[in-house]
Amino acid sequence: MELEKKDTRMAHGVAIWAMILLHLYWGKGADVNGSPLIWINQDVPLIYYLAFLSEICVPFYCFCTGYALFLQFSHMELKEYLKKTYFRLFKFLVHFWVICIIFSVVGIFFDQYGEIPVNIYRFLGNFFLLEYTYNGAWWFASTYTVFILISPLFLKLAKKVDSRVLFIVFAMIFCVYYLYKVMMPLNTSPEEYYWKGFWFRKLSDLWYVSFFYIVGMLLAKEKMISRMRKWWEQIAGRKSNFYLFIVVAVTTLMVCVIEVSGIVYFIAIFYFICFHLWKKPDYVEKFFLFFGEHSTNIWLIHMFFYLFIFKDLVFIVKYPVFVIPFMFALSIACSYVINFVLKQLWKIPLLRKLTACVENSGN
Repeated sequence: MELEKKDTRMAHGVAIWAMILLHLYWGKGADVNGSPLIWINQDVPLIYYLAFLSEICVPFYCFCTGYALFLQFSHMELKEYLKKTYFRLFKFLVHFWVICIIFSVVGIFFDQYGEIPVNIYRFLGNFFLLEYTYNGAWWFASTYTVFILISPLFLKLAKKVDSRVLFIVFAMIFCVYYLYKVMMPLNTSPEEYYWKGFWFRKLSDLWYVSFFYIVGMLLAKEKMISRMRKWWEQIAGRKSNFYLFIVVAVTTLMVCVIEVSGIVYFIAIFYFICFHLWKKPDYVEKFFLFFGEHSTNIWLIHMFFYLFIFKDLVFIVKYPVFVIPFMFALSIACSYVINFVLKQLWKIPLLRKLTACVENSGN
């Protein structure tokens, strides 16, 4: 079977756990946050390697989006696809705007550093995705928006061009981007970075994520998940989970030993497929589904609890075994509040009518 909505939601759950680990613990020496308990040596805590591998977070999100968009594009007329996809984008932007407003108000009362909201111009810059000075994780919101707007172009490529050729071309584009990013980082003042260099940055970010979106589309096009499941069942049989664990563990060890950041982006494809080959018990599915349901909110707000407004709040509890649950507890508590606000907002007659109109189109 190919991926269902439940499967992609669980992948979002994996991605948000990876994002939290990446942002909290991807550092060595003086850059280590909190007080990790287990250290490989005096500069490198064990959790650093979990954070290093957690660079799969953005690819996982993009794989899911590309996969879903391709299936929709394949089963809809272009006009219907555009209507429903752009409406989902509008719903995401409303979601983002609600969070931006809420935390701008919170910043007025609790930000001791004067970084949020600063002034009306800085607020509008963040609100309309022209900068992300309020929250570094918001860089992906504008990139996602731009990609969705031009997604029909990528989808037509994925549908018409040979999958192997398309994969190689976009992989090469990604490698060029990655080498450029490593060798020639963007060194500008904050104002130049957020305003003058905005469109240059968005273009480079788009090329960065487009490879992952294309991979998601090709996975759907070639029905790779169902094909891999059938192949894995034939060679692994009843012990498929055990052998899968061995394969993933060996691969992970090799990646950690090599420790080249760019490799993780390609290994993310391997991890994504393996995650969907894994025969999960019900409690595991429920675990990832729960975090997948809150993943958008956690993505958009988690940095407020360690880097913006409430700086270093989560590190009050020091040890990763406490810091990570504390981060999720704060983020999920806020997520329920945000979801409640959104639920009331979408009850407004005009928005409710717009939703009904889009959902009933094509029926």
